Amino acid sequence: MAMDEDPDPARPTGRVRGAHRRAKHRRADIPPEPPLTPLSRRTLLRWLAVGTAFAAVSGEEVLRRSLSGPTEPVAAVAGSSTAVGADRTGAGGHGGASPEAAPVGAAPEQPDPAPTVDQSGRRWSDPAGWGGAVPGPRSTVRITDRVLLDTDAAVGTLLVEPTGALTFAADRTLTLAATGNVEIRGALALAPDGTHTHTLRFPAVDEGRFQGDGMKVVDTDVGLWVTGAGHLRLDGAAKTAWVRADRELKAGGTELALSAPPAGWLPGDELAVTPTGPPDQEGFAAHYDLVTVRSVSGATVTLESPLKHAHPLVAAGGGVTVGAEVLNLTRTVRVEGTAEGRAHVHLTSSRRADVRHAALRWVGPRADTKETWRGQDGTAPVTAAVLGRYGLHFHQLGDATRGTVVEGVVVRDAGSHAYVPHASHGITFRSCISHETWEDAYWWDGPPDTRTPQRPSDDIVYESCVASRTLLEPNPRAYRLTGFNLGAGTGGKAVDCVAVGVQGATGASGFEWPENSEGVWTFERCLAHNNLQDGIFVWLNARQHHAVTEFAAYHNGGWGIEHGAYLNDFDYTASVLYGNAGGGVALHSLGRDKGTVFDGLLVDAAGQSDFAVSTARHELAGQAVTFSRSRFTGYRRAGVAFRATSDGQPDDVLLLDCEFGGNELWLDPEAVRPKNILLRRAGQTEVLKVRKPDEEGAAQPQWNAAAAPVATFAAQSRPVRLPALKLKDAASPTSRVGR
Repeated sequence: MAMDEDPDPARPTGRVRGAHRRAKHRRADIPPEPPLTPLSRRTLLRWLAVGTAFAAVSGEEVLRRSLSGPTEPVAAVAGSSTAVGADRTGAGGHGGASPEAAPVGAAPEQPDPAPTVDQSGRRWSDPAGWGGAVPGPRSTVRITDRVLLDTDAAVGTLLVEPTGALTFAADRTLTLAATGNVEIRGALALAPDGTHTHTLRFPAVDEGRFQGDGMKVVDTDVGLWVTGAGHLRLDGAAKTAWVRADRELKAGGTELALSAPPAGWLPGDELAVTPTGPPDQEGFAAHYDLVTVRSVSGATVTLESPLKHAHPLVAAGGGVTVGAEVLNLTRTVRVEGTAEGRAHVHLTSSRRADVRHAALRWVGPRADTKETWRGQDGTAPVTAAVLGRYGLHFHQLGDATRGTVVEGVVVRDAGSHAYVPHASHGITFRSCISHETWEDAYWWDGPPDTRTPQRPSDDIVYESCVASRTLLEPNPRAYRLTGFNLGAGTGGKAVDCVAVGVQGATGASGFEWPENSEGVWTFERCLAHNNLQDGIFVWLNARQHHAVTEFAAYHNGGWGIEHGAYLNDFDYTASVLYGNAGGGVALHSLGRDKGTVFDGLLVDAAGQSDFAVSTARHELAGQAVTFSRSRFTGYRRAGVAFRATSDGQPDDVLLLDCEFGGNELWLDPEAVRPKNILLRRAGQTEVLKVRKPDEEGAAQPQWNAAAAPVATFAAQSRPVRLPALKLKDAASPTSRVGR
């Protein structure tokens, strides 16, 4: 069975975990537009050949020439036609995108012109190229030659054959609307110059007809398909994906002071300002501002309307003083469905795609189930993700995707996963944004059950990417929802990434290492904040060693790090955990071989939690877990609480060379007797063994424990080593294709 298969994807379960079983209701107050019926595959077989002279050029040569620089011109072909029975009323008026708003105030930095894209070929608007009439909204269009889209157009379905290419004119703002599928076996290029916008729109998607699954194009599953050896080029104007605020942003303010001047931001761009408030404030994980740029002057952005919420600057210590991320959601290349009918992008092509600075909106369809839930507006249907129909989906391409760079892309208002490199290797996602996405935002297909390993995706890189407001309704079913699902494979990297505003229930998080999907990741300088539950959630019985370094988590509603499952070996180093409502670290697992180590951490509860660190039930006996050279402060009751329950294994924890800003330890009276708890305070050589209060040793009432010196201990005392993080204040720079 293929990894995207599910014998009953609509089947409700009690443990709603995967992409195929999470739910959201479709808005009942907005009736969907009645769709035009897409023409069937049988109709496609009746297509007339187009561009016979051009077809003499081999498919490989056409693909080589289709999106490159200047080439030999190809003559327009007369006598071409649309499908039999096609509507010949013209291109129709399916609204093209409006021109960018005129600058107000200081002139922003102008984006570079588009890299050279071959603009030769016959023009879409020329009736002679279509046998006398250009295609209309019900046309079934097949392209086998080179066509330049030079006007807004609307079609029923569109197929670009291996010998064909469709290129949008770079010097015009254009929209191509399709009520059915667009399949690219040849080439498709949307690469406007710096002042225009290109849009591919699917205005009449009926999500209720989606079937999902598989490698082949499905007539009912309307979206953009890149198949065979097709080449997709989405190449919008480069701009800084996100920048952090340089200071507190106050409610009612109309200016954003940023940490760096944003490149390419223009009047009319839509921005999302992320929440940063503490978790004891109502709405701490949902207080976003969506605002529009009025003008840009250096690092100052003036808004069209005032902010509704305050976005404080957070001084977490350890080098972490950060403001809200300001995400630019506007791009000059757009692929989109509608709010009432979401499309998708599905790639099975053997050629590398070029996807840069594009906005994919209203993608990721959902299917109705037979369940309902009661929300704020009354009873609503429960929905589930459609299997295999996601925002940007690289589907089982193996090594064919190696070298692919997805850069500066936005996926927003998506009903399912945003970025899916499913069994596809060597893809770099740089400075990408997922905003308002249901299901895990960065993800690939998990195993069908906890006994089956996940198919790996190797050498996946997430650099400077953001998962913002990842959600699911009803929220109690969003079990282990996450922004970044760090799944199986080798060579994975997540660096300088941000997870913010992730909603969800138990185990939800900004970053997750999932069970039975072990991948070894380089994980550096990532930040999780204002998530409804955890910053990091690990639930993994690991066979390999894992390292997390220079991680920061602040103002999450659960734990900074919740670490399970039963046995594993992780190293957490040089990290800052600040003001998380649950505490800094929740420890479920014990070590497997070498043991898990937390070294050089600054855990400041900032008055939000009783404990900086707390243990929980240990399922299996294992190696010791060590906390070393760290500082615990800002808690209400104790630095470390030992709460391993009596139905599991006892605590086995070493606390070496740590500083405490108050009472150090607390043993839960309901906890099982510890196997081994050793404490050596920073700057001291004495090692204490901590025991239950009724055991041998000096009474420690504040700990609810007794303690006795340990005669010998091999390790030498070391000073506390506090982190000195240097998080990036802006997304990594990006460029257009060929630059």
